[in-house]
Amino acid sequence: MSGESAFDSASAFLAGLVFFFIGLDGIRSSLKGLASREMRRRAQRATASPLRAALLGIGLGAITQSATAVAFVLGGLVSTRFLSLQRALTVVAFANPGTALLAFLAAINLNVATLWVIGLAGLAMRQRRLAHHNAVFGALLGIGFLLFGLVELKLAAAPLGKAAWFEAITAALNVSLLLAFVVGTALRLVIQSSSAIAVILIALCGKGLIEPTQAIMVIHGTGIGIGLSVLMLGQGLRGDARRISYWQAIINVLSGSFMGGWLLLAWVGVLPSIIELLSRTSLKIETVLATGFFVQMSMGAVFNALLSPAAPRILSRLVPDHAEEELAKPAFISENASNTPEIAVELVRREQVRILRAAPALLDRARLDRTQSTSRSNAALHTSLVALHTEIASFLAECTEHAHAHTESTLFVHAIGREQVVGELIDAIDALGTEVSAMSDGTSASTLCGGLVEATDAMLHVLADALEGTDEMDREILAAMTSDRSEQLESVRRSAASTRFGTPREQAATLYAISLFERVMYLARRLAPEAAV
Repeated sequence: MSGESAFDSASAFLAGLVFFFIGLDGIRSSLKGLASREMRRRAQRATASPLRAALLGIGLGAITQSATAVAFVLGGLVSTRFLSLQRALTVVAFANPGTALLAFLAAINLNVATLWVIGLAGLAMRQRRLAHHNAVFGALLGIGFLLFGLVELKLAAAPLGKAAWFEAITAALNVSLLLAFVVGTALRLVIQSSSAIAVILIALCGKGLIEPTQAIMVIHGTGIGIGLSVLMLGQGLRGDARRISYWQAIINVLSGSFMGGWLLLAWVGVLPSIIELLSRTSLKIETVLATGFFVQMSMGAVFNALLSPAAPRILSRLVPDHAEEELAKPAFISENASNTPEIAVELVRREQVRILRAAPALLDRARLDRTQSTSRSNAALHTSLVALHTEIASFLAECTEHAHAHTESTLFVHAIGREQVVGELIDAIDALGTEVSAMSDGTSASTLCGGLVEATDAMLHVLADALEGTDEMDREILAAMTSDRSEQLESVRRSAASTRFGTPREQAATLYAISLFERVMYLARRLAPEAAV
């Protein structure tokens, strides 16, 4: 291969990798726009039983020709709670044998279909009449980009077959089974498609360029390559999405190791190899290799079934939950409580207390004493709080739809109003923390606004106590802390407008922080227990 060809292949490989990540991010962001309880129920019905989940996995694997792509798409679905983790693991396990269909139907070509998906989804997103479906089209566009990236990765590796060093490796494969296994691992990392490697090996074996035993050993090595590839591409994932990618890696490493070990035992005469068993039939050597590849991919489903009961425990140890991820998941509300108004509202109150207990951490970056701050990421915490708020609001909306009596509807309407206040309070607290943290340390502005931050922190703890318990003293303290102090704050504003508070820009930042503090207190008054209906 010439230097220019090598450079072109490297450029195409890099571009394919970028498209892959763009598609992955697009899928995840678009699926968040689809996150509704109704959509979740539909996804759950599509995987209501292990059989349905298995059939869905086989279909997705056959269509996408990439169990890796299926794993990343499922990661987005699980992270937005469309699917349970257990069902997603079944789907991804059966996506592996689905990809093996390419070895039997080598003429399949997804390039054109991928371009059609990108083109039609992109055009649809520009139509105003279809704007309410943009989340769906955005997810399709992300899938199109992801598949396009994988196609480019495969095309970038195509010139390898013409390289002199590739021919040398092919000759060496006929000598060593272990080398064949290692080459299979390396090829899978480069080509990003086990089915494409299988098709290439079937063609080489059909032409007599490589022995069937060595060819099948290369295929077995791709199992390790799949595991390493998934781990590398999934480094940016978190939580359940990362657990699914790890599971894809685990079952494929086990499958490849099992099949490779079987072939090594057959090589020393302990038992017959799969090639020997299949060769006893009237199948052509190409079909024998395709069947061997299918058996290896099916072993992923077998290992998934064997390890399924222990999967949550294994994956929780490998990928522990971060505090922010746990916070985003409801701890009290459930589908079964939506038909009992009093219980539903009580469970919502408990979720709101969770939000208020966690919200003070949004102010850590703006505290007077930064040593009192936690290690939580402000952006991740805010995202988690908003996600939990959105889940609570969706739950209340569903409860309202099921309400029959006027009193029930009134109860839920008031609860929805209070939850809207919670959402506004989260944003106001985050904005206050952002504004004060941007101020220079040691200035009059930072000292004043730092005091407002500490007052907000104390108020939030009292508000959470008041909502959680029935202590009248907590309510009295909260009423005193959130009482209207317009006159005092107006005096503070006049003081903040003086030159000792710095430049006009710094003065404006101080005035804005004061207005945010005032809004936080106003919203807290609306959430106070005595304001509840």
